Amino acid sequence: MIPSTTQLKNTPLKIILPNTNKALKEVLANIPQEKLQTLSYGKNLNDILQNLLKESLQNTSQNKALLQLLQTNPTLKSLTNVQEHIQTLKQLLPQENPLQKTLHSLSQNIKEVNEKNLHSKLQEQQNDTLKTLLEQTHKDVSASTSPNKAEILKHIDKLLLQIDYFQLSSYLANAQTFFIPYSWDLLEDGYLSIKKNKEEQTFCDIELTLKHYQTLKLRIGLFEKNQLYITINAQSNELKTLLKNHIEILKKQLFKVNLIPKNISFVEEQQTPYASYDKTIGCDFEVSV
Repeated sequence: MIPSTTQLKNTPLKIILPNTNKALKEVLANIPQEKLQTLSYGKNLNDILQNLLKESLQNTSQNKALLQLLQTNPTLKSLTNVQEHIQTLKQLLPQENPLQKTLHSLSQNIKEVNEKNLHSKLQEQQNDTLKTLLEQTHKDVSASTSPNKAEILKHIDKLLLQIDYFQLSSYLANAQTFFIPYSWDLLEDGYLSIKKNKEEQTFCDIELTLKHYQTLKLRIGLFEKNQLYITINAQSNELKTLLKNHIEILKKQLFKVNLIPKNISFVEEQQTPYASYDKTIGCDFEVSV
């Protein structure tokens, strides 16, 4: 039985129902039997969905387990290069297509970034505008005789799956997860996830896949309005050296905008649980000044 309207009044149903979220459908279809037992404590998939639908999200252990399955699912792990799908659709779709304007906005060059347009772009990703446009375009193209129909539909499906992944990941982690809406020659893929805890402290995880420097991960903690604690994990030793050599420049730039870098530290992959906010966040930062 579906929970009452009162229970669901603040719950984004489209994000947590498998018939409307392709990422959830993929995970549920490929749960190993032993994981299913862990998730549902001997019950069935309906019980898993019931718990997801609870407004209070009290079943945090189940959310953690499902989030881990989401992040380790082979199909979803292979979802990279959002910009490649965007650029391909820009080339294949007619210029008069309503989706074109949004696609151009999402592929703006990184050199044009500023505080105002970055904020507006991230705000745009919090609603279903892009998803709705993609779904409508999918219907239109499916009914068309376009010679590029198969290719267009393939890239639309990939983007829709990406959106569903980000939305479900955000919901399970009680955070906001985004892909970076800018094109950059050196960037293969990237996303950021933002969360505010009960103490009104804000944490941001950023993960970039760079063409020449592999993966760069950062966790930024904002305390007392302008106190920053930053941990950096660079897969490339060359990039790590470059960053260390330019730390003082970064500090000066932060001070110029009234942000105080209380601590910037470099960590190895195993030291920092970048994928989850559910562990004690304080452990990820050297908070002594």
